[in-house]
Amino acid sequence: MFRNIWILVLILFLFLASREVLAHGVEGEIEYLRGAVVVTAWYDTGEPMSYAKVEVYAPDSNIKFQSGRTDRNGRIAFVPDVPGKWRVVISDELGHKLDLSANITSISPEKPVENTQITEARKSTLLSRKISIIIGLLLIFGLFGWIKEIKQFRQKVYGGDDEVGPGVRPP
Repeated sequence: MFRNIWILVLILFLFLASREVLAHGVEGEIEYLRGAVVVTAWYDTGEPMSYAKVEVYAPDSNIKFQSGRTDRNGRIAFVPDVPGKWRVVISDELGHKLDLSANITSISPEKPVENTQITEARKSTLLSRKISIIIGLLLIFGLFGWIKEIKQFRQKVYGGDDEVGPGVRPP
Protein backbone atom coordinates (compact mmCIF):
# COMPACT_ATOMS: atom_id res chain seq x y z
CA MET A 1 0.00 0.00 0.00
CA PHE A 2 2.81 2.39 0.92
CA ARG A 3 4.42 1.67 -2.44
CA ASN A 4 1.18 2.53 -4.31
CA ILE A 5 0.96 5.89 -2.55
CA TRP A 6 4.51 6.77 -3.64
CA ILE A 7 3.70 5.81 -7.22
CA LEU A 8 0.59 8.01 -7.13
CA VAL A 9 2.60 10.94 -5.71
CA LEU A 10 5.26 10.43 -8.39
CA ILE A 11 2.68 10.41 -11.22
CA LEU A 12 1.00 13.52 -9.83
CA PHE A 13 4.36 15.30 -9.56
CA LEU A 14 5.29 14.40 -13.13
CA PHE A 15 1.91 15.61 -14.38
CA LEU A 16 2.27 18.96 -12.65
CA ALA A 17 5.88 19.37 -13.79
CA SER A 18 4.99 18.54 -17.39
CA ARG A 19 2.29 21.25 -17.48
CA GLU A 20 4.92 23.87 -16.64
CA VAL A 21 7.37 22.55 -19.21
CA LEU A 22 4.79 22.42 -22.01
CA ALA A 23 3.28 25.82 -21.19
CA HIS A 24 3.83 28.64 -23.62
CA GLY A 25 3.24 32.35 -23.51
CA VAL A 26 0.64 34.61 -25.04
CA GLU A 27 0.95 37.96 -26.76
CA GLY A 28 -1.48 40.55 -28.02
CA GLU A 29 -1.98 43.93 -29.63
CA ILE A 30 -4.59 46.67 -29.69
CA GLU A 31 -5.60 48.65 -32.77
CA TYR A 32 -8.10 51.47 -33.22
CA LEU A 33 -10.18 51.23 -36.41
CA ARG A 34 -13.06 53.62 -37.25
CA GLY A 35 -14.12 54.16 -33.65
CA ALA A 36 -13.73 50.53 -32.56
CA VAL A 37 -10.95 48.99 -30.51
CA VAL A 38 -9.74 45.74 -32.08
CA VAL A 39 -7.77 43.37 -29.86
CA THR A 40 -5.82 40.46 -31.34
CA ALA A 41 -4.33 37.70 -29.16
CA TRP A 42 -2.04 34.81 -30.09
CA TYR A 43 0.25 32.25 -28.49
CA ASP A 44 3.99 32.79 -28.79
CA THR A 45 4.02 29.98 -31.37
CA GLY A 46 2.01 32.27 -33.69
CA GLU A 47 -1.25 30.33 -33.35
CA PRO A 48 -4.25 32.61 -32.64
CA MET A 49 -6.09 32.32 -29.31
CA SER A 50 -9.24 31.08 -31.05
CA TYR A 51 -12.53 31.24 -29.13
CA ALA A 52 -10.86 32.41 -25.91
CA LYS A 53 -12.94 34.00 -23.15
CA VAL A 54 -12.82 37.83 -23.18
CA GLU A 55 -13.77 40.39 -20.54
CA VAL A 56 -13.64 44.14 -21.26
CA TYR A 57 -13.61 46.64 -18.38
CA ALA A 58 -14.37 50.36 -18.69
CA PRO A 59 -12.10 52.94 -17.01
CA ASP A 60 -12.38 53.02 -13.21
CA SER A 61 -14.86 50.14 -13.13
CA ASN A 62 -14.80 46.57 -11.87
CA ILE A 63 -18.02 45.73 -13.72
CA LYS A 64 -17.67 44.07 -17.13
CA PHE A 65 -18.43 46.42 -20.01
CA GLN A 66 -18.51 43.52 -22.46
CA SER A 67 -17.80 39.81 -22.36
CA GLY A 68 -17.61 37.18 -25.04
CA ARG A 69 -15.16 35.10 -27.05
CA THR A 70 -12.54 35.82 -29.65
CA ASP A 71 -13.16 34.71 -33.22
CA ARG A 72 -11.14 31.95 -34.89
CA ASN A 73 -8.39 34.51 -35.63
CA GLY A 74 -8.07 35.48 -31.96
CA ARG A 75 -9.76 38.89 -32.44
CA ILE A 76 -12.42 40.80 -30.55
CA ALA A 77 -13.71 44.33 -31.11
CA PHE A 78 -15.62 46.78 -28.94
CA VAL A 79 -16.66 50.43 -29.15
CA PRO A 80 -15.66 52.47 -26.09
CA ASP A 81 -18.20 55.02 -24.88
CA VAL A 82 -15.91 57.08 -22.61
CA PRO A 83 -12.24 58.06 -22.77
CA GLY A 84 -9.81 56.57 -20.26
CA LYS A 85 -7.80 53.44 -19.59
CA TRP A 86 -9.71 50.40 -20.87
CA ARG A 87 -8.72 46.90 -19.77
CA VAL A 88 -9.16 43.69 -21.80
CA VAL A 89 -8.59 40.27 -20.20
CA ILE A 90 -8.33 37.25 -22.53
CA SER A 91 -8.17 33.70 -21.16
CA ASP A 92 -8.25 30.37 -22.96
CA GLU A 93 -9.38 28.72 -19.69
CA LEU A 94 -6.42 26.34 -19.89
CA GLY A 95 -4.03 28.52 -17.90
CA HIS A 96 -3.08 31.14 -20.49
CA LYS A 97 -4.17 34.66 -19.64
CA LEU A 98 -3.47 37.98 -21.32
CA ASP A 99 -4.20 41.33 -19.65
CA LEU A 100 -4.07 44.30 -22.04
CA SER A 101 -4.84 47.96 -21.48
CA ALA A 102 -5.31 50.91 -23.81
CA ASN A 103 -5.52 54.60 -22.96
CA ILE A 104 -8.36 55.96 -25.10
CA THR A 105 -8.00 59.74 -25.26
CA SER A 106 -10.96 60.40 -27.53
CA ILE A 107 -13.99 58.41 -28.59
CA SER A 108 -14.26 60.20 -31.92
CA PRO A 109 -14.09 57.82 -34.92
CA GLU A 110 -11.88 60.27 -36.80
CA LYS A 111 -9.20 60.61 -34.13
CA PRO A 112 -6.97 57.58 -33.49
CA VAL A 113 -5.94 56.33 -30.09
CA GLU A 114 -3.02 58.19 -28.57
CA ASN A 115 -0.56 56.60 -26.18
CA THR A 116 -1.94 53.08 -26.51
CA GLN A 117 -0.21 50.98 -23.91
CA ILE A 118 -0.12 47.24 -23.99
CA THR A 119 0.61 45.21 -20.90
CA GLU A 120 1.25 41.53 -21.42
CA ALA A 121 0.80 38.95 -18.69
CA ARG A 122 2.44 35.54 -18.56
CA LYS A 123 4.52 36.12 -21.65
CA SER A 124 7.30 33.58 -21.62
CA THR A 125 10.52 34.25 -23.41
CA LEU A 126 12.41 31.73 -25.47
CA LEU A 127 15.13 31.54 -22.82
CA SER A 128 12.70 30.74 -20.00
CA ARG A 129 11.08 28.04 -22.13
CA LYS A 130 14.45 26.39 -22.78
CA ILE A 131 15.29 26.52 -19.09
CA SER A 132 11.90 24.99 -18.21
CA ILE A 133 12.47 22.14 -20.67
CA ILE A 134 15.94 21.46 -19.26
CA ILE A 135 14.63 21.48 -15.68
CA GLY A 136 11.80 19.12 -16.64
CA LEU A 137 14.18 16.68 -18.32
CA LEU A 138 16.56 16.79 -15.34
CA LEU A 139 13.68 16.01 -12.99
CA ILE A 140 12.60 13.04 -15.10
CA PHE A 141 16.13 11.64 -15.38
CA GLY A 142 16.70 12.25 -11.67
CA LEU A 143 13.56 10.35 -10.73
CA PHE A 144 14.50 7.41 -12.94
CA GLY A 145 17.99 7.41 -11.40
CA TRP A 146 16.44 7.43 -7.93
CA ILE A 147 14.22 4.47 -8.85
CA LYS A 148 17.24 2.58 -10.21
CA GLU A 149 19.20 3.19 -7.00
CA ILE A 150 16.28 1.89 -4.90
CA LYS A 151 16.12 -1.27 -7.03
CA GLN A 152 19.86 -1.84 -6.66
CA PHE A 153 19.62 -1.33 -2.91
CA ARG A 154 16.76 -3.84 -2.70
CA GLN A 155 18.78 -6.37 -4.69
CA LYS A 156 21.65 -6.04 -2.20
CA VAL A 157 19.41 -6.32 0.85
CA TYR A 158 17.09 -9.06 -0.40
CA GLY A 159 19.63 -11.07 -2.33
CA GLY A 160 18.67 -10.23 -5.88
CA ASP A 161 14.95 -11.16 -5.80
CA ASP A 162 13.26 -8.04 -7.12
CA GLU A 163 9.76 -9.54 -6.88
CA VAL A 164 9.71 -9.54 -3.08
CA GLY A 165 7.53 -6.80 -1.58
CA PRO A 166 8.78 -4.17 0.88
CA GLY A 167 9.45 -5.45 4.37
CA VAL A 168 9.25 -9.11 3.31
CA ARG A 169 12.43 -11.19 3.42
CA PRO A 170 12.75 -14.17 1.14
CA PRO A 171 12.71 -17.60 2.91
